[in-house]
Amino acid sequence: MSERPKQGSSRLAQQGDIGPMAELAREARREALSYRGGDRWMATEAAPEPLEDHLERLLSDPSAVVVAGVWEDAVVGYGWARRIARQDGSAIARIEELFVTSEARSVGVGESLFNALAQWAREQGLSAMDAFVLPGHREAKNFFETFKMTAHALIVHTRLEPDQEA
Repeated sequence: MSERPKQGSSRLAQQGDIGPMAELAREARREALSYRGGDRWMATEAAPEPLEDHLERLLSDPSAVVVAGVWEDAVVGYGWARRIARQDGSAIARIEELFVTSEARSVGVGESLFNALAQWAREQGLSAMDAFVLPGHREAKNFFETFKMTAHALIVHTRLEPDQEA
């Protein structure tokens, strides 16, 4: 069995990437719903529809960066991060979304996207990076751990049922 060549790359997203990246973001949302916490992420952290409008705003936001992941001349992934001010006055980069379609995983696209986001964060003088990973998404957790990222907080959650006695 031959290994797929690692030829994936990334570049700053351009206006023409908005459509393909919005479709990939919808694919990411469908995938997220298969993991524990995916529905909560969709309701609280995921960028809202219409995704094209959200991406348009991000492209013009000086406190954000949007990167397209490319493999075999096609946009197969994306990532975006924002500058987040912390209460101590420092700032970090928060990777809000990073996704590569399953067919293009393991060819270097994800690594290239992460490295581009990290380079942007360094150029911005940011002190750290963080990202949100769904519980049970072992592949995503392992991916971020390859970059020495570790869990620093867990979000716990429960649904409240209406009071039956009321």
